[in-house]
Amino acid sequence: MDRDPAGSLRLRAMAGAEPQGIGARPLPAGIRFIEFFGLPGIGKTTASRLLAERLRRTGSLVDEKRVTWEDKPLVTRQLNRLRLVLPRLRNHDFRSIALRTARFVAEDGQEAPADLMRWIWYLWSVAAYLVEERSKETDFTVLDQGLLQGFWSVLLKSRHRGTSEHWLDIMSAIGLDDIVFVDLRGSTDLARNRIRGRDDRASRLQREPSTGELSLWTKAERAYCTIAADLWKTQTAARGTPMLAVVDMTASASPDEVADKTLQAVLLACQRRHNAIEPGGH
Repeated sequence: MDRDPAGSLRLRAMAGAEPQGIGARPLPAGIRFIEFFGLPGIGKTTASRLLAERLRRTGSLVDEKRVTWEDKPLVTRQLNRLRLVLPRLRNHDFRSIALRTARFVAEDGQEAPADLMRWIWYLWSVAAYLVEERSKETDFTVLDQGLLQGFWSVLLKSRHRGTSEHWLDIMSAIGLDDIVFVDLRGSTDLARNRIRGRDDRASRLQREPSTGELSLWTKAERAYCTIAADLWKTQTAARGTPMLAVVDMTASASPDEVADKTLQAVLLACQRRHNAIEPGGH
């Protein structure tokens, strides 16, 4: 991150730009990942794709990923995860993060044993993916979901037993300084209406029997609000604080308008971080 007055001025100029011109400007140095978070159906995959397109127009090397590989066959999906995770378990630091993650999920409890293994494995895969991407020369990696969505999934069907450490502590160990988290904030009704209009059955909320759908959506909103509230509590802290960009979602906003608002929100989040770590920043 720039630590000079010129860098601060450059960030202010980018953050204050009109949406139509934002796509022509690169992000500040030090940002490697933009990760989307929000309720199922709220528009994470579409917004991440359009944001990646805007970043590519600047000449940046942008990798757009669906880390879940849900568009791949089951066997291919699991092989991808094995390729990422197994070599990194030989590393002491990664092994420590893996154990802490497994302990968190186990202590919190899940309604079904299969979910316990599923979300441990998912979070290990995302953490391993971030490690791999940090070793590459790509300028930016845009994720339609990642760490936050993984912890949301844990909380969705949690037994709320209490844990020995907070999920944010585990994320801090994975590394947060180069990630901007984009919270697509919208109502449950908006998300439900959008997800009902899909042709696929990718989300578990689509696969849920109609008798349990309302209960699951209530849990989904509760888990989302818990994570969003925890993130906002950290925004007065400095260096280790996650960079958080919030985009209000409405039914009338077009996908392109959401992408423009997202890039502006990301730049403002970078400006807040710059101010927090600069001597005399405010």
